[in-house]
Amino acid sequence: MLDWLKINKDYPQFWKDYLGKFENKSRRFVAFSTETTGLDVEKDVILSIGAVGIENNSIVVKDSFEALIFQEKFNPEVAIKNGILKGSPEEKHSEAEAIEAFVNYLGNAVLVGHRIHFDIAMINQALEKLHCGKLKNEALDVEVMFHKWKQLPDDKQFSLDELSASFKISKSDRHTASGDAFIISLLFQRLKQRLGL
Repeated sequence: MLDWLKINKDYPQFWKDYLGKFENKSRRFVAFSTETTGLDVEKDVILSIGAVGIENNSIVVKDSFEALIFQEKFNPEVAIKNGILKGSPEEKHSEAEAIEAFVNYLGNAVLVGHRIHFDIAMINQALEKLHCGKLKNEALDVEVMFHKWKQLPDDKQFSLDELSASFKISKSDRHTASGDAFIISLLFQRLKQRLGL
């Protein structure tokens, strides 16, 4: 009858630790991206996660995260495009290991991404498999920030390549989660400055 009271007791320890990190507001931002087998949150899975920290208006390259995830199901064409096959099987983690490590890395940081709702939904889907809740982190989207800066309607979409071109940011290492996360961090820095944040 009161089973709902026990929900918190059933969480894995890493999730309990994560939930305990939200007592104070974070000054740390984490730009992140995922590479996935497709765009369907229900059917597709994460192939890699890349992230880089931002503190005191500086990108902190040594505060970075990268995980290649071993998945039984994936499209080799997607994996080749995203450079996933470059890593040997020994360099890949199980989805559970990668998600736990990513959550530990994140802490209570503010998330930054491009169309970040998708990346967060993919992480939340993986967390659900581990019997955890959803990410609690605040999130900012560089595409939304660009709209606000340029005073454009929200329905106009800009790819990461288009946003990068607007600021003359090199697109080397594109289509890897870590490469995209670094580009997102550069965009975030420039947009934050333009918006006076």
